[in-house]
Amino acid sequence: MTEKIMLGFDLIMYQQYSLKIPIYAPLSAHYIVVGGSGSGKSTAVLYWLYKARKFKSQIYIADFKASHEFKGITNCFAEFEDCYQLITNFYKDFLDTPEGGNGTVKILLIDEIAGLLAHFSMTKSTKEKADTIRSILSTILMLGRSKKCFLWLSMQRYSANIFPASSGSADNFHICVGLGRLTVDSRKGLFAGEHFEGEDTILFGQAKGIVLIDGEPLRGIIIPKVSKRKLLQLLQAQTSENGQ
Repeated sequence: MTEKIMLGFDLIMYQQYSLKIPIYAPLSAHYIVVGGSGSGKSTAVLYWLYKARKFKSQIYIADFKASHEFKGITNCFAEFEDCYQLITNFYKDFLDTPEGGNGTVKILLIDEIAGLLAHFSMTKSTKEKADTIRSILSTILMLGRSKKCFLWLSMQRYSANIFPASSGSADNFHICVGLGRLTVDSRKGLFAGEHFEGEDTILFGQAKGIVLIDGEPLRGIIIPKVSKRKLLQLLQAQTSENGQ
């Protein structure tokens, strides 16, 4: 049976009829979530991680900007330039994992991936690290599913510079979520050619956006009203209990 987590509720049904119709997505999938400051992006990711912990999962988190929004919820955690080592550690874990996986869903969450790559691309001495990260991410996106190793990327704006256009890597995301008012480039990059009935009437704001799940039509989504601090505390408690 495929493990599924609840992402949120159908936005149109919630706004028009006050109905909470859950939207589920496979846990074993590559995720990308885009949203500006105040869009509810971090709360959404914490909520999904909390749901993911109900299944056998191992989570790696690279928090380049040291937002402290993910600290203490996994032992596989890094900030600032230490994110490079964590990403390479995940890649080694990926290479050592047999085809079909080992019974654990492995997730590499990178918060503000665009900032991380921009930082390492600034000088000749570190540019090689940026290229290595891009190569690792491309490989995981293309081959990770067969080993149950997945990539979750979070960013304020979608950037086509993360992966070379010719690689086709960006097409391998199974779950695409945009929260708040997206920029034109973000909307086009993630959901080009996709629309749904009633989209033009929605006033997108905090915790409200659109989601595209592989094999399903585009639709609106609203993240449940939950406390970011409470979610973080619950995840930290789970880590202490399970030693993850």
